[in-house]
Amino acid sequence: MRPLWLILPGLFLFLLFNLWPIVYSVYISFTDANIRNFPTPPPWAPEELKQARPPPDYVGLKNYVSIFAGPAASGFFNAFLWTLIFVAVSVPAKVAVGTLVGLLMSSEKVLGKSIMRAFLVVPWALPLILSVVAWRYVFDPAFGPVNQLLRYFGVGNPPDWIVNKDYAYAAMVVIETWLAYPFIMTVVIGALANVPRAAYEAAYIDGAGRWDIFTKITLPLIKRPLIYASVMTAAASLQFFLVAFLWNFIQLYDRFILAYGYYWAFGSPFREYGLAAAVLTVSALFISVFMLAAIRLTGLLKGAYES
Repeated sequence: MRPLWLILPGLFLFLLFNLWPIVYSVYISFTDANIRNFPTPPPWAPEELKQARPPPDYVGLKNYVSIFAGPAASGFFNAFLWTLIFVAVSVPAKVAVGTLVGLLMSSEKVLGKSIMRAFLVVPWALPLILSVVAWRYVFDPAFGPVNQLLRYFGVGNPPDWIVNKDYAYAAMVVIETWLAYPFIMTVVIGALANVPRAAYEAAYIDGAGRWDIFTKITLPLIKRPLIYASVMTAAASLQFFLVAFLWNFIQLYDRFILAYGYYWAFGSPFREYGLAAAVLTVSALFISVFMLAAIRLTGLLKGAYES
């Protein structure tokens, strides 16, 4: 009985700060909550204020219908499509860069690997807002190194990476790759540490080339951890929001599903909280289904419950 009493405080805090906001958000998605009626006045508020701000009305599935066949449908499907494109482009880039760096940092021919690894995990160590500010300078249309380099190579009118929606979207792919490659690199380094050296020695004796060794020995032996890392980073890309928000939310709110939900809550004229909650609920359900499908298709849990 004592262990139960010991975990009750932690369980209560978990339910309060994690489960309750989710349940309340789902409830809000079935109402017409907006800036005119939400939040409702507290019980001790004057009666005049209570009458001026009546509580939100229950509207059933109206918000969800609006997402798929109403005013919000075109924007939602556009954001959903661009989010999938972002995942399809950024995840291979992150995996490729992270794997390449992981292989280099595991090579016996590279000197000073411990120092280099410390520098390579800087994207993890830096606060996100500091990283975005630094990248905004890198892509600054007037003074950024990227456009300065383009001008040096003869591009007379370099793109505006901040205001132009398409170029800002491309910059998001670059930034996401930079932020996430340390995770892939760490997984690859850890997986390579468990690869038996005898397999490489036998391959070198047989005269195998570097590409054959990578595709027929290294990749099959690190495939499972690499798939796990790919699934995790794909899920993170589906939830991409904060970098786009800090970069230029006005231009990118309809390119990411979470940003689109945020727009309806804090960017639309009447702050449609109910509709925003519905968008984010659908997004959370999609991400959950994606994770379950990815885990099942890749067999990540295969053998986990086998004795």
